[in-house]
Amino acid sequence: MKHDWRASVERMVLTMAGEQPDRVPLTFLASEDIGSRISGLTVREMMSSPEKLADISIDTCEILGADVASVVANPYCGPWEGLAFAKANGLGDQFEWKDYSSPFIREGAVCSAIPDVEQLEIPDHSRVEPWPTILKASAIVAERTGVPANFAPSLTWSSIQMLRGSQAYLDVIENPEFLLALCEKIYASQWDYYEAFCSAVGKPFFMFNCQYGFNRTMLRFEDAWRFEGQFVNRFCKQAGLKLAIHNCGFDPYWNEMVDRHTAEGVDVIMVNGSHPLELDDWVAFREKYPKITIMGASLFVNGELENGRPGDVKKRAKENIERLGPYGRFVLSPVCCMPWRVSLANILALREAVEEYGRYPIARS
Repeated sequence: MKHDWRASVERMVLTMAGEQPDRVPLTFLASEDIGSRISGLTVREMMSSPEKLADISIDTCEILGADVASVVANPYCGPWEGLAFAKANGLGDQFEWKDYSSPFIREGAVCSAIPDVEQLEIPDHSRVEPWPTILKASAIVAERTGVPANFAPSLTWSSIQMLRGSQAYLDVIENPEFLLALCEKIYASQWDYYEAFCSAVGKPFFMFNCQYGFNRTMLRFEDAWRFEGQFVNRFCKQAGLKLAIHNCGFDPYWNEMVDRHTAEGVDVIMVNGSHPLELDDWVAFREKYPKITIMGASLFVNGELENGRPGDVKKRAKENIERLGPYGRFVLSPVCCMPWRVSLANILALREAVEEYGRYPIARS
């Protein structure tokens, strides 16, 4: 049966607005890996044209049963931003392509020395591939499905780690002013991406930002705010956008992040993460922040999805739905991207779970 994208859009809109849809929405962070598995094509073949990338992306999302459509060449400013920086600075050979999974730049290759930051060229996202292909494919997907395109920058720690490598952690202590200068370059690049996105796709409704610095295992909160949070906050205000936060770390500063952004005048409308794994913690988050949509929550790709059977996945999904679904503003979503070792049977079990257990009204367990 053909996927009903109109119903999916309505499902997500009602959920985000705090109203009751027909069932709990289901989303995936569909990446290059799953796109290659379903299409049988290499990453470069998938990205050989915007039309092909759009076709594969829609097919992938429909096969998975997702209620959100996005291109499978992940439009967040991760690997592809690394490639754009490498090309803009004559270091394209530092990018490692993979046939059937997400490629990556060699960490630290672009800004291995402090003078590299002063000379760092900002990529033109409207011209430097693969961004024109990704953005045009995003526009095609949005037009064909009616699902708004996903604007997903990555301010700033993801880009810092790509450009500077592990040296960035020493820079926090030894070279903070240098690191702030790099943050400003990243900010300028992300703003160029935003303008290219608006030109190709249209102004987004909100920004789905990857905030990787905000993990207790990585940085102190104040350092995370200094080198990442303040730039996210500035971007939201400058663009006039609400904020959805993605963090797939093991111990995120969820409450601190939300409280600081709110105090600084930014409206946080959604969080997306797998941790903490205890559902009681997510129920407490729901009670404290009733107007914030939870997308994910305790459904870790490296848990039952990777190591269990379809029945284990459905059981875990059922627990998430029964504990969080009754409150509303909940979207079932495994976090983060799904690597090859996650079986398709386990992934498809999530679609079965929302159909079996996610129909409203849902009684509180």
